[in-house]
Amino acid sequence: MEKWTRLLIVTATVLLLLTLLGLVIHLGTYIHHTLLLFSLGALIAYALDPLVELLRRIHLPKSHQVPSREICVASVFVVLFALIGLGFWSLGGALVHQVSDLQQNFPKDRQMALDRAASFDKVLAARNVHFSLTQTLLHPPKEAVAVGETLGKDVVPLLRHLATDIGESVIVLLIALYFLLFAAEMRERFNGLLPESLRPRADLLETDVNRILGGFVRGQLIIALIIGAAAAVGCLGIGIKPWLLIGLFVVAASLIPVFGPYIGAIPAIIAALVGHTHFAPGIAAGLVVLLFVVINEAGSKILYPKLVGKALGLHTVLVLFVLFAGLEIGGIVGVLFAAPVTALAIVAVVHLYRLWQDLPDTLLAGVARVEGQEAEHEPLP
Repeated sequence: MEKWTRLLIVTATVLLLLTLLGLVIHLGTYIHHTLLLFSLGALIAYALDPLVELLRRIHLPKSHQVPSREICVASVFVVLFALIGLGFWSLGGALVHQVSDLQQNFPKDRQMALDRAASFDKVLAARNVHFSLTQTLLHPPKEAVAVGETLGKDVVPLLRHLATDIGESVIVLLIALYFLLFAAEMRERFNGLLPESLRPRADLLETDVNRILGGFVRGQLIIALIIGAAAAVGCLGIGIKPWLLIGLFVVAASLIPVFGPYIGAIPAIIAALVGHTHFAPGIAAGLVVLLFVVINEAGSKILYPKLVGKALGLHTVLVLFVLFAGLEIGGIVGVLFAAPVTALAIVAVVHLYRLWQDLPDTLLAGVARVEGQEAEHEPLP
């Protein structure tokens, strides 16, 4: 009888979660901008939380006391603002110069691209290949236009808001600050509302959720920064003028798991073919392709398994499947959240199944949550 009672609890929980999800999606159409701000704030909080915990492990001199979480959070934000200021001071001028050059040289670069496409068409025609690159550039396929419209609709406004709206950027950082300060308190209050018998299981589920989201956010961000920096340096070495813009675009594109860096290579290849570099256009484009192949292989084969794969616990094939499914369902936003949402769903199902079967519950990662010192959870009866 107890088993069926637990099944009823699990079923009711799943139905409640689906109802809440549907309600959130429905309300999200009305408050989507607010949800975006809070989501970005939460992601920043997940990214910065390890630095806060690292500072908390440092003992103060003489007193040997651990600094408070408030002091650690304030210290992390001071360093963050210092790094942002240093970045603007050192790279802001180059970024403004590159944007200005792109705007001024766009007509000339467009004509140069068409001229080189016409030369390429002559080579193809001499070899009886019936394909016109010029016509493709002037009249792109409907599929490419649809993808461009999607990117323009979903990505460009987001990047524009993040880059130009200082007020909203400050709001996002304030939200991240509040998450860092009060997340533990909110968690304790929520668990306090649960029956005492369910609190240990809820604590384990929440710890697994934090591990997955935290590991995914931090790992993907580190990978994006490394790949973006490598792409910018490589493009600078090849002689591509908008190397900084390309690096920033690669950082944004690399936030999409697995095939995001390949999207980031597109503007670099175009710039190599159209602009003036240290090499001939064909050689420059080939070097760009080689550069991104090396970068992407290192990211996908070395960095991704260590920084993200262990956190998600998903096979690469499954990640690819859910990414394409997310793209079909929710566009760019669906791609960004497909992998972590899938991992969270699997974790939730496993914990609910253990509750239904009255099995001992443990962390799926096999690693306990650290609070002041390392400790291990014992299986729950």
